Amino acid sequence: MLDLSSPVWQQLQGPFGSAKAVPGLLKQLQADYAADVKDELYWEQLYHQDTIYSSTYAALPYLSELASQADDPKVKLDIYATCGTFVANQTVVNSGQFPGEFDRHDPPLAEELIQAIYTAYLGAVDTLGKLSEEIILYAGAAEEDDSEKRYVLAADAAYRGDQAVAGMLLTYSEGDEYIAGCPTCHEDMYIWPNENGLGMTAYPDDPVFSSKEGGRVVEPSVSGTARSGDDALARLWQAAVTIKDSQLLGQLPYLSGRVACPSCREPLEIWPELVRMYEEQQD
Repeated sequence: MLDLSSPVWQQLQGPFGSAKAVPGLLKQLQADYAADVKDELYWEQLYHQDTIYSSTYAALPYLSELASQADDPKVKLDIYATCGTFVANQTVVNSGQFPGEFDRHDPPLAEELIQAIYTAYLGAVDTLGKLSEEIILYAGAAEEDDSEKRYVLAADAAYRGDQAVAGMLLTYSEGDEYIAGCPTCHEDMYIWPNENGLGMTAYPDDPVFSSKEGGRVVEPSVSGTARSGDDALARLWQAAVTIKDSQLLGQLPYLSGRVACPSCREPLEIWPELVRMYEEQQD
């Protein structure tokens, strides 16, 4: 890990310039996991407007260590879910390249320094991933609402390397609308849960801004299980069962089902199109 006393922190970047404030905030969290400190560190220094920075990579090993050592399961869950959001927004995943966040430095950082920071970061991701079973079981037993559970599921997916699934879960964390593209006509469709809570319908236009006309009923997956050969979906499904995310479990048969495109009427499988945009972000 990059030593907290290292002058390199002043060279690393955050959303507002130098990351020189990050070591002090990490030290404060190590002493007391206070809400005002963690909020400043997480949302003002390490992650801002859906963006991570070189400082995020350097800070993650300390947060991973803090999660592993935490006695309070709520603290452990909070760090796990938050760092999962960071990992889900990494620009380069398992490509053999350094993340693009390190390309923004002028003058550039030494390659040996980047390698050391990134190696420690990958180790921290692995450590956090090993907490998944414990965290998911705890969140399933605790009185967490489904939206909070969704962030845990997104983190679990991110640590496993299922970045597209993590991105989809974070984007649609409320579960009230999903957007997928049609591979035939390339028009978007807006997939909404039905008002009675049973089933989902795909619309050609966003019902928030237009009437619910031209909707096509989604046909759920026949077996009610993950599509054959889709390991990422199967892992998500199993994790949703364990964490008892009732909303997602009610929607997954439809999100992995089929529908006639409401614009061109061509049949399509929803799940591949739902995650495609997040897969493309990683290319």
